[in-house]
Amino acid sequence: MPFRTPVLVVCGLLLASTISCHRAAAPANQETLDSASEVISPDLQLPTPAGSSLKLSSLRGQYVLIDFWASWCGPCRQESPNLRKIYGQFHSRGLEIVSVSLDVNRDKWLRAIAADQLSWPQVSDLKGWESSGARAYGVTALPFNLLLGPEGQILATDLHGRALGQKISEYIPLD
Repeated sequence: MPFRTPVLVVCGLLLASTISCHRAAAPANQETLDSASEVISPDLQLPTPAGSSLKLSSLRGQYVLIDFWASWCGPCRQESPNLRKIYGQFHSRGLEIVSVSLDVNRDKWLRAIAADQLSWPQVSDLKGWESSGARAYGVTALPFNLLLGPEGQILATDLHGRALGQKISEYIPLD
């Protein structure tokens, strides 16, 4: 029994240090940034399925949701119905979605776009985690997204489900 107490103390300390490290990293992946933030998103230029190129800065003046995903990512695919709903609600009011795929296989990427009925702009350089988009935004997990304001400022990151629609409606009212 005397050995058990020090082991429990050490385990508790390890758990506490792990939690504090996770929290220390949280600001890099926070859900909502200060609305007065002047953090401007990096520009991207990536190929579309049709072979043309889409430059993110060409969408200035609109709210833009950059959605990082891949055909092999189950949680990404589960988010597709929510993104379709958001696109239907907000596109005519000034929101554009740009999905950046981290696929490496063109056929799988195109099949997933069709299967999930993703009707907004899709881009990918088919380099997976080495994608210039993933590298520019420091993407380390999927799904991941950023909501950009009309001047390219980052308004929010990594919101999904109902929280994503609620945040967008703060900037683009449905009334």
